[in-house]
Amino acid sequence: MGIVSRIDADSVKSSGRGADDISMAQQGETRSSRRRFLGTMVGAACACQLAVAASPRARAEGSILRLDEPGTALRTAERVALRPPPVPQGMLMFPVAATTSCYVLDNFGDARGGTRLHEGVDIMGLAGREVFAVASGVLINRYTNTGTAGWGWTLFDKSTDTRYQYFHLAEDAVGLVQGSSVTVGQTIGHVGNSGTFGEDNFHLHFEVRPRNVAVDPLPLLVVDRKLCRVSLPLRG
Repeated sequence: MGIVSRIDADSVKSSGRGADDISMAQQGETRSSRRRFLGTMVGAACACQLAVAASPRARAEGSILRLDEPGTALRTAERVALRPPPVPQGMLMFPVAATTSCYVLDNFGDARGGTRLHEGVDIMGLAGREVFAVASGVLINRYTNTGTAGWGWTLFDKSTDTRYQYFHLAEDAVGLVQGSSVTVGQTIGHVGNSGTFGEDNFHLHFEVRPRNVAVDPLPLLVVDRKLCRVSLPLRG
């Protein structure tokens, strides 16, 4: 049997057409239906291709569109700038990317031989971690590895007349130079062991100096106590 399995004899008689004419008409309608169906499927496949922005090697297998390579975005993604979390007014963000190995020595004012006192705090256990600018300002001094401070920076915030000192950094200056302007939260170096005693003595010495007078940084820092332990006060 062909596509038309049976022809209604009454239809033939009433129409005045022969059976062959009716059979050809029905076959034409069937072919037209098939073309409409195929057109719908092609249209759906094209829409799918536009929706996923498939690569040139994407192909339709049966009724499923298959991707052989990663697709490409229809619109370029916007890069979202990473911003430091907000801190309470009058406080400072923590100057290091902390991990659970973080340990802060509460040692501001500790005696360091003769009449010299320790003018900052030491943040231990974070070898190679990023060091951040705690304020926006200018790097007014680059310390070189020629003394006990090692590599480091002085960051000056003109708006508050405050200097921030960073010592014992790794040598890498992350593309910055003396005179560079930086913004709060920007990476300005990495924790190192320069200027210290012992190869594993990695830590950041951090100072806060309003009007160039050292004050205890610890009460000003936002410390995540889930990550960072803080020692008992070390004085004497």
